[in-house]
Order: sequence, then C-alpha cells, then structure tokens
Amino acid sequence: MCKILLIIEHKENRRLLSEWLETRYEVFSPDFDDELPSLQQSFDLCILCGRALDRYGHWLQGTKKAQEPLFLPFLLVTSRQNVGMVTRHLWRTIDELIITPVEKVELQARVEMLFQRRKLSLELKLANENLQEINEIKTRFISIASHEIRNPLHTISAYAQILLHRSSKKLAEERKQEFYEKIKAYVNKITDILDDILLLSRGELGKQQSNIIEINLTSLCEQIIQETKFFSNNIINFYAEDKYINACLDEKLLRHILSNLLTNAIKYSPKGSPIDLELISNDEEVIFHIKDKGIGITPEDQQHLFESFYRASNVGNIPGTGLGLAIVKQSVDLHGGKIAVKSELGVGTTFTVTLPIGNTQKENVPIQEENPDESNSRLYKQSSPS
Repeated sequence: MCKILLIIEHKENRRLLSEWLETRYEVFSPDFDDELPSLQQSFDLCILCGRALDRYGHWLQGTKKAQEPLFLPFLLVTSRQNVGMVTRHLWRTIDELIITPVEKVELQARVEMLFQRRKLSLELKLANENLQEINEIKTRFISIASHEIRNPLHTISAYAQILLHRSSKKLAEERKQEFYEKIKAYVNKITDILDDILLLSRGELGKQQSNIIEINLTSLCEQIIQETKFFSNNIINFYAEDKYINACLDEKLLRHILSNLLTNAIKYSPKGSPIDLELISNDEEVIFHIKDKGIGITPEDQQHLFESFYRASNVGNIPGTGLGLAIVKQSVDLHGGKIAVKSELGVGTTFTVTLPIGNTQKENVPIQEENPDESNSRLYKQSSPS
C-alpha cells in the first residue's frame, strides 16, 4: 500500500484529509512537537500545507535530493491567499499544487498521478540496477570464458608445434596419433564451452522440442563416463542394479545433466580421488547419485548454485564458467524432475537427480510495487461528494 506523509498544521484540515485518504492509502503524520529531520518512516508521497512548506522547506529539499534520481513527490494543498508566501519554495520541492477548497475527486486524481510517476521511477530504478548487475555478470563471464578457452588453445598449440617441428623419424606413428587425438579432444572441449554459452544466451534449452525416446541408461552412463575420464586421472565408479535399465527420456538433456555433474565432481576433487555414479530405477522414476570427495559447498553457496555464471566462494583458482549447473537445472526441469545437493566442506558433495520415466515435456521452462486564518481553512468545496 502506498504511504502518504501528511504535514498539515491546521488540525481540522489534517483530520479531514487523513480520514478520507486512509480509506485508500496508508497515512501518517509527524508529531509537531518534534522536528521533521528526526522522521524515520519512509513515504511515497508528502502532502503538506503552505505554512508547513515555509517552516520545513530546507528539510524537504534535503529529503528530495537524497532520493535522487528516484522521484519523491510533494503535493502542496494551500489557500490562494497563501500561495505568494511559499512561491520561493515551489520550484525546488513541489510537484503538484492544489488551491483550496478542492473537489475530492480532483485531489484523488492528483494523488494517483503522483503515485504513478513514483511507481514508474521505482521501476526505472530497479531496471537500472538489474542492468548494472547484468553488465557485471557479463564482464565477469567474459573474463572466465576467455580463460577457459585460452587454456585448451595453449595445449592445442603446443601439440601442433611438436607435430610441426619433429620429423616423422623422431616421432613414432603411435605418438603422432596420440597427439592428434588430444588435439581433437581439446577442440571438442572448446566447442562444448561455446555450445554452453550459446545454449543459455539464446535460451535454446527452453525452446527446444522434447525428444523422448527409450534409452538404455546403463549403456549411456558407461559411455559418458568413458568420455569424461579422458580429461581426468580420477577413478569413476559406476553402480547399477542391472545392465539393462531402460527408460523413456530425452537423451540430449540427460547427457547435459550427467556430463556436467561428473565434470564438476572431477574438477573440484583431488586428483586420483574416486567419483561415484549410482543409477537406481523403479516403475515411476530413475535416480542418479553423483558423489565426490572434493572441496564441498557452503550452505550459502548452495542457495545460488543453479544461477547462470554463479561460482561458489571457495573455488579459488579452479577454472570454470559457472554455466554447467544452470544447464543441469534447466535440463532437469524440462524433464519435470528434481535435483538436490548435499554437501560438507572438505568432505565432499552428492548431487541427486530424480527423473520421471516417460514424462513428456509439459511446457518450456525459460533458460527465466500553523494555523492559517479560519476564513481560509475550508478544505473541501461544498459541492464535493462525501
């Protein structure tokens, strides 16, 4: 509810205004025994009389300036005889002027127009803050992404230099093939990074049509493990109750989920430490547990893990774009599934993904308010409605 600060020194006018405004807005008045600078409550509109404007003009100017560039409206309600007394203040603080007596409908219209300007100003302020946050995220992301791409490029360049400068006699054919395979693998890694960037920046995950097919989950998990192990010295243990666990899911999305979670488990774990992938199924759902013995995640960071470009506070110099878990979450959502995390610092992390079997995509999930003379004290016109 919009809040109105009422500074009307004439008691009867203050009472009338307050009673009428309180039916629509939250209204409060200061204790006139105290100075206004001690006022602690915030407000969206100040309605004041001419004598109050003359008395508290400097405070009003300071209050208005402190809110800039946010618009804080001041509405002056005064008699025609008192307009001259407050002329020097009008251009500094007053946004609307009403001469008494006034129709109630006119007063409400002026109040509503000022509130609309106030609301627009608040929306613009929020939009500017969001834009600044987005710019900061983009700057941070560009720095992270360039670092992520630069490292594999250096490796590719090193292998290419070896192949270029060493003669075929000095470099065995098997060794050449190994270097070619590593170059190919690092090129694929760069491609994956760029694909992740485009996937989220274009919102393609939320737009793509579901492609639910029957998948041998055991076989798919083993294949993803082999692909992931190429860049790691960690042992990935796979546990499944059956070699022939089938389910109707989107294979592309499932690859996003498992590849990113396994890659993260390796990235944030000591070299050589085991990573566990467990697959459980029943008639209604399949459950994946991905467990590591890595650095762990703080409870505070767990609240933001699935936000794009977010990275935990304890990752240090470990490279990463902050995109993987955002893609995981959206891929899980598109399946109508759930993802949970359990973690302890210095002990490890377990991600649990639960996906309904054969659940088709229901809807796309976006990649997503004193005392003037008695002769001048009449506030309302006699013809105004009650």
